[in-house]
Amino acid sequence: MQKNPYQAAANYRDHAVTTASPARIVVLAFERLTLDLERALVALENGEHPHTHLIHAQELLMALLSGVDTNAWEHAHRLSTIYLSVHQSLITANIEKNPALIKDSLVIIVGLKDAWTQAERQAGELSSARPVRVVDA
Repeated sequence: MQKNPYQAAANYRDHAVTTASPARIVVLAFERLTLDLERALVALENGEHPHTHLIHAQELLMALLSGVDTNAWEHAHRLSTIYLSVHQSLITANIEKNPALIKDSLVIIVGLKDAWTQAERQAGELSSARPVRVVDA
């Protein structure tokens, strides 16, 4: 029996997320957050409502915020503050249909996405590095 191609794609995405490392999941969240903000801007440019995209972006920010462990990292409070600030900007952007707020938020989100992507890459390099065996001469 042949599966629906859309269902097959959804199953693939689900599997990719369920088997991903925590860092990869954060990067995926930022990639989707970026997409939501870009779609919100396009919607506004086309005279459409950006509401659905902005609400999803807000939900992703709250999910990211819930993953911040303020006891594990000295700068976690700053990261939480950034997430909350962008969240508030998106609420205001949604109410006011303000593309400038979305663009400002997008700049911040892209910067964070790039930082998380680099951190994920470096963590992968560290975990795949093989220990060096030192031999006395």
